[in-house]
Amino acid sequence: MPNCSRCGFKLPEGALFCPNCGAPVRRAEERQVAPSESMARPITLGLLGSFLSLTISSLLSFADVQLYFVPYFIASLIVIYFSGTRGLKDAAIVSMVTYLFTDAIVAGMILGSLYAANQSLASLYINYVPTLLDVLMYLISPVTSILAAYIGSKIAPKRGETIPYVREEGYGPPLFHGVENLKVRRSKDLNKLPCCFYYKN
Repeated sequence: MPNCSRCGFKLPEGALFCPNCGAPVRRAEERQVAPSESMARPITLGLLGSFLSLTISSLLSFADVQLYFVPYFIASLIVIYFSGTRGLKDAAIVSMVTYLFTDAIVAGMILGSLYAANQSLASLYINYVPTLLDVLMYLISPVTSILAAYIGSKIAPKRGETIPYVREEGYGPPLFHGVENLKVRRSKDLNKLPCCFYYKN
């Protein structure tokens, strides 16, 4: 039988909370996540961010302004925030995938249009002379993706946080054991429940 990580009490089979101290039980299989499973979600969110970035770029294309890193910076923040990605590592993966795939898709579109028109790459830069601002903006682009990951992980809302439920007469005993996926929403019947913990969505 496993022991409680907080007080060391021997836990009953299938317990969700420790009967001694009320601490939520973390199952071993929940802690051991396969690397492929842990990487799949941030990469998928990064792909979503890259398409959102391209959408932002196309919507702002009417303005005669060079946007540089702004579209994928905003897209990374939006995806990280609404997905609730609070870990800096996962947020950095989301942001970097957004940055890399956005650049890759844009480069593919440019090269594809040149190929279709049977033109050389040099034809794009006949009358273009880069400024110092252009050089600096492209140099700091990878840094801004890390900055977007940091800001996004700090402002993202917490998901699945376990918080104590206090009844009028005090804390109730943790009586629920072996109940899978226990989720209780705030309602008029909440005071009738004997459990001292509930999950906030």
